[in-house]
Amino acid sequence: MAKDTTDPSAVFQNWVTQWERTFDSVANQLMGTEGFSQAMNEFQKSQLNAQRMFAESMTQVLTNMNMPTREDILRLSEAVQGLDRRLERIEEQLGGQSRAVPSKAKKPPRTRQPGNKQAAGKADSSAGESGS
Repeated sequence: MAKDTTDPSAVFQNWVTQWERTFDSVANQLMGTEGFSQAMNEFQKSQLNAQRMFAESMTQVLTNMNMPTREDILRLSEAVQGLDRRLERIEEQLGGQSRAVPSKAKKPPRTRQPGNKQAAGKADSSAGESGS
């Protein structure tokens, strides 16, 4: 049985496969040249330069606005982590109690019972009448 070439999805699939092979061949030839390698190298250098300039200008803007920069936040984070590690060591030395686990203090028993609803209703209505 021969393939039906009038099937639109088969024709499209065949066209896409041929296009991919052609594009792959052309791209491999292009990327294999020294000129392409040099162009990519220059592009990466310019991208890194633009990124560096943006970071410097953002740092200057944040400094002018008296706001912390990324480096300031990272320094603070490292200091807090150091304090956290020291606190954990102190807690271990004091008896292994962790501040993350709350102590289970014994709660007083619940002895108070809900009041009678009818009595509460009468008290509310009598309070309304005496206020008039």
